Amino acid sequence: MKQLQGVGASGGIAIGPVVRLEDEEFVVDDVDNPIEALTESCKEVSLELEVLGKAATSMDRIDAAEVLGAQSMMAQDPMIVDAVQGHLDQGASFDDALTTSASELQAMLASLPDPYLAARAADIGEVFDRVRRHLAGLPSGAGLVLPGPSVLCAETLTAAQTALLDPELVLGLATVDGGPTSHVAIIARAMGVPAVVGLSQLMGSVAAGDTVVFDGVSGEFFANPDPEVAADFEQRAVTAAANAAAAAKFKGTKVAVGDQSVMIAANVANEADLERAVAEASDGVGLFRTEFLYLDRPAPPSEDAQFEVYSAALKAFKEPVVVRTFDIGGDKPASFLDLPTEENPFLGVRGVRLYVQFPELFQTQVRALLRAATAGDLWVMIPMIATASEVHWVREQFDHCRTQLQSEGVEVGRISLGAMVEVPSAALLADMLAQDLDFLSIGTNDLTQYALAADRTNGAVDHLSDPLHPAVLRLCEMTASAGIKRGIPVSVCGLAAADPIAAALFVQMGISKLSVAGPSVNPSKAALDRQTPESLTKLASAVSPATDGPEVRTLAAPFFSDS
Repeated sequence: MKQLQGVGASGGIAIGPVVRLEDEEFVVDDVDNPIEALTESCKEVSLELEVLGKAATSMDRIDAAEVLGAQSMMAQDPMIVDAVQGHLDQGASFDDALTTSASELQAMLASLPDPYLAARAADIGEVFDRVRRHLAGLPSGAGLVLPGPSVLCAETLTAAQTALLDPELVLGLATVDGGPTSHVAIIARAMGVPAVVGLSQLMGSVAAGDTVVFDGVSGEFFANPDPEVAADFEQRAVTAAANAAAAAKFKGTKVAVGDQSVMIAANVANEADLERAVAEASDGVGLFRTEFLYLDRPAPPSEDAQFEVYSAALKAFKEPVVVRTFDIGGDKPASFLDLPTEENPFLGVRGVRLYVQFPELFQTQVRALLRAATAGDLWVMIPMIATASEVHWVREQFDHCRTQLQSEGVEVGRISLGAMVEVPSAALLADMLAQDLDFLSIGTNDLTQYALAADRTNGAVDHLSDPLHPAVLRLCEMTASAGIKRGIPVSVCGLAAADPIAAALFVQMGISKLSVAGPSVNPSKAALDRQTPESLTKLASAVSPATDGPEVRTLAAPFFSDS
């Protein structure tokens, strides 16, 4: 038996025989006109990816289709030809020019500390790999066909390779490379397939046909498990299946713990997420990220274009739709903004700090939101709030735009204004901020990294990026207490909202809404439905002595042993 520890990327228990995807060594030969060959290859690859994207769409693999569509456009980006031309001019061989250009472009994107742009680094790598294979006359590597129900193990898996896999045959995905935001993780979650990534010793530990078991949440991985471990994972699989069946029964229902009702809303980052939230009958939208309207485009979205998107979201739900104003700048640069490069963009000009520099850009979004508010219950939250003066400034912008629209004879609706609590100062000043706001929403992803000074995109400090760390929990409790005192709702919209332990602790604090990814809506409802006010009180008491996140989990484990 061989035990490995990876990173859980898609929940579920995998048990089955191994199919290995082997890497292939090859070289692209020099040709008389390399740029002409490259340009033609990029066109062919772009077409291949477009066709794959359409096939993924036809199979309702919306996440995969979006990735493949982005890669199709990237294959035609002049930066590829320009980068290769530069190395050819310096005397590099065609193959060296291709591989060096790929590495440099990936490194450039990956150095920007943001998961969205890190995904773009993976995209450019996948595009270059397909281009090189095309130039070498090799098959594209897409369209994997498994001989039977199997666990697919590989150094890495591309979006194209995973997009069209048959979920009936894929028992699980395990890779050496990748993280929770990688393509394989995103697509595995969309398919409902367990996945573990970051298994550094994977390919040296498994052979074709070996039996493996792994947990897509904890990241535990065993090759050729002994009978005791195998029995444990068989029982985990039975429990997971029972939990999934129980969760399905909560679709469209409301949950409460004692007299405290808890809304389970959905996080939305694009129109596909919105469709999924509707399909899962979530309690509205708890975080509507608007960055997709601004990034990867030459000009900002118009007021009318934004109005249409926000109105559609509001019409889809009777419950509140919480729209976060655009969080671009710094680590998520927009091509139409001339912004200086920042050494630490996570601590730089982003969120509300950018609005002050570009007030007209912000006012365009505010106008669109005020107009759309006539279509439903709109809550608007502002990212990166660190001071009370920023809240006052934002209020002034909304008042100005409302007066402006009314003077133009344009109908406007009422909004609830809130702030993201993701900067420690916002949690420490929550009682003061709450006096001028209608709600607060805790973004645990950023709050964790700022509280513990641990960049959540830096694998070297992964052990510190834990929202269950007592320091983070205390900041959340301060925020919840401020909301209760002021009489305004407090929600959580970070990844921790879908963690059963964290969710239970949040509800015990008095938090009334959790916002999670669409597929996690009903499992989150099912997990909370098993709790009582007494169990939450005992849980909070049990974990209070903990000094770090792992200890919180250890102390909490007995309360969740049957889930």
